[in-house]
Amino acid sequence: MVSMKSRSYWLIWLAFVLVLAGCVSSPEGPAAKDTPPPAATRPTGSAAEHLAAGEAALNRNDLAAAEQAFRNALALDPKSAQAHFGLGNVLVRQGRLVPAEESYKAALALDPNLAVAHANLGVVYYQMGDLKKAAQSYEAALRIKPDDAETLYLLAGVRLQENDLAAAEPLLLKARDLKPDLPEVYYGLGALYKLKGQKAEAIAAFEKFLAIGPGQDPAAMNYARQELEGLKK
Repeated sequence: MVSMKSRSYWLIWLAFVLVLAGCVSSPEGPAAKDTPPPAATRPTGSAAEHLAAGEAALNRNDLAAAEQAFRNALALDPKSAQAHFGLGNVLVRQGRLVPAEESYKAALALDPNLAVAHANLGVVYYQMGDLKKAAQSYEAALRIKPDDAETLYLLAGVRLQENDLAAAEPLLLKARDLKPDLPEVYYGLGALYKLKGQKAEAIAAFEKFLAIGPGQDPAAMNYARQELEGLKK
């Protein structure tokens, strides 16, 4: 989940699910203190080995081990954009948004074309409630990878929050056309059409979402069912 081609979708999806409720979600669990780890001796092994260990630990949700591994990689190679990016993914899962922002920015300072870091930085800003900066980060990611369906959907989520339905709709439709099996897009379309008063289209979108599956958050199934019940009354 932390390779250079992926991002922390558990967080992204939860934030977008709550668009209709008009609020932004917070990461699960208590936020860790934003303090650096104690000084340690120079780690053994190579930066690449620690980077791989960090990715493996994050995939099994061992955040403490992942953080230590990415910090070890950075101790050996401070100019590793991948290590800064991986550390950002750990921090954002821990709810440590300010240091996560710093890690993603550090990754981008080393590799400005790292689209996924721009996108994940947008997620951090979304969680902070700064929709303007979130949109700017998603747009930066899309300048690098204009056909990234997930980032298109994320930018659409910001536009929905801003009640800019005219801007949100083409983004969602393009994301759907690029990746027809992306469940979140259909939830987004359901939200959009509900806000536009297009009941039949909203029902069809939510039903499509339910047919595909919950995406990153199983609780989204309940949200979709509730929306359908309200639309069908």
